[in-house]
Amino acid sequence: MPCPCNIDIVSTLSFSDLPLISDYVKYWAQHQPDEEMLTHVETRLTARQVEEQSAALARALMAAGVRHGDRVAVLGDPRPEFYVSFIAAVRIGATWQGLNPKYTDGELDHVTSDSRPSVLLGLSAEDRPKLAALASRVGLSGPIVVAGAEWDEFVRTGESVTDVELQRAERSVLPSDPAVLVYTSGTSGRPKGALLPHRGLVRCSAIQAERWYEARPRMLCDLPINHVGSLGDISSSVVIAGGTVHYMERFDRVGVLEVIASERIEYWLAIPTMFLLASRTPEWAGADLSSMKRAIWGGAAPPRDLVLELQRRIPIVCTSYGMTETVGSVTYTDDDDDLESLLETVGRPDPRYELRIASPDGAVCGVGEAGEIQLRGDYIMLGYLNRPDATREAIDDDGWLHTGDVGSWDDEGRVRLGGRLTDMFKSGGYNVYPREIELALEEHPQVAAASVVSIPDELYWEVGAGFVVAQGDPPTEEQLRAFLRTKLANYKIPKGLFIRAELPRLPIGKVDKRALRAIAEEAVATSSPATATNAAERADA
Repeated sequence: MPCPCNIDIVSTLSFSDLPLISDYVKYWAQHQPDEEMLTHVETRLTARQVEEQSAALARALMAAGVRHGDRVAVLGDPRPEFYVSFIAAVRIGATWQGLNPKYTDGELDHVTSDSRPSVLLGLSAEDRPKLAALASRVGLSGPIVVAGAEWDEFVRTGESVTDVELQRAERSVLPSDPAVLVYTSGTSGRPKGALLPHRGLVRCSAIQAERWYEARPRMLCDLPINHVGSLGDISSSVVIAGGTVHYMERFDRVGVLEVIASERIEYWLAIPTMFLLASRTPEWAGADLSSMKRAIWGGAAPPRDLVLELQRRIPIVCTSYGMTETVGSVTYTDDDDDLESLLETVGRPDPRYELRIASPDGAVCGVGEAGEIQLRGDYIMLGYLNRPDATREAIDDDGWLHTGDVGSWDDEGRVRLGGRLTDMFKSGGYNVYPREIELALEEHPQVAAASVVSIPDELYWEVGAGFVVAQGDPPTEEQLRAFLRTKLANYKIPKGLFIRAELPRLPIGKVDKRALRAIAEEAVATSSPATATNAAERADA
């Protein structure tokens, strides 16, 4: 059964009491002002400090001309300032957007030319040249502010904004307003910006806090700030619960164990790859995990041996299911679920969410019948920015969000995932869309055509395999890989690249991706696999 709710938090402070995510920072600043809320190796902020700093930054944003509905984009790694900037933006009705430092220039150009942020913030002083070049390429004229003396001076400009003006801006914010803009790739291969509302972020975070945490949870966050898992599943859920989020700017398979011990971390949410890398280190056997209460994985299914090892070291292990467009998790495994349920399902839907599995004709599927997982409610995304057609395709006239994920019910009401309606795959917890990689490969002057498929991988769950038809002198695999590094984040680059005179095709003329997948799997099976050390180094890069 689900864990009992925390009476101190949930019965007295529910999502229906506080409609905006920023309201929770104010609440805890009043009720436990000196308790740490956001911590980092360099910075430790109490609830009062988060409230004060976010209010000061909000004033500065207003002084810079940011108004209700504008976007504020932030480049950086996970650290307390990231969440302070988020609260500052949303408390005055702006929409916050995270930018991943791993993005290439092309990826940064796409997401910012689409969102047109009014202000660019950088969490490191070293970000200024990158942000200045971005603004020049895309044509952004708003302020660029980076950490350090420049940030401090920017905050001081907000002193011209009065209390009355700030409060007026705060009162204009509605639960239905977008709080965050998260770019997630689509089947077209180009990322789309999902607008996530305050009410969705609050509801999903509050339900998650109820299901997972005890009082004042201490949770680790080392996921990228542009990921809803970092902003919502971890940061917002812990802030709502009155707990402490400890940030690590980058995942380190040994360092994470040291942080768990030194910070007495109780909750660790990660993709299976992270757990796998940490558990394979020599330090794992002697690591102090005595503070841990729960390990949570998401993004992909873990190997059986990993789950058994986590169960051996940590009291409760669990998983859930959600996606960017659902804002948070909507199904949860129970704390007493057996091993098979943990490995083969993503648990049951929380009863406060409306979820169905439907066939293409809209008929509701029964037990064991495969169909598309669909959800409905005012918590889901508002739509895709500047993409009305894509929004209508994702959310039908009856309000059902079409996830594109295939699932089925088991006889105990759990959901089994069965693949995807599209060819998107998960690599190390990231969504990867073959078409985006194909488009990048086809920009190479020596490539006439490209096709990308996914194949299983022990460490990353799935990885890409790319096939290209050359024009002129065939490029080498390393040339293609170097070219892709200028176009794509590292997790999108195929593990294998194959040059072919032609691609196998189906009778109707389409590329036979099933045949390509078989070729790639055979090539991997007959080649020397990368060592665990090399794989680990790729993951940390």
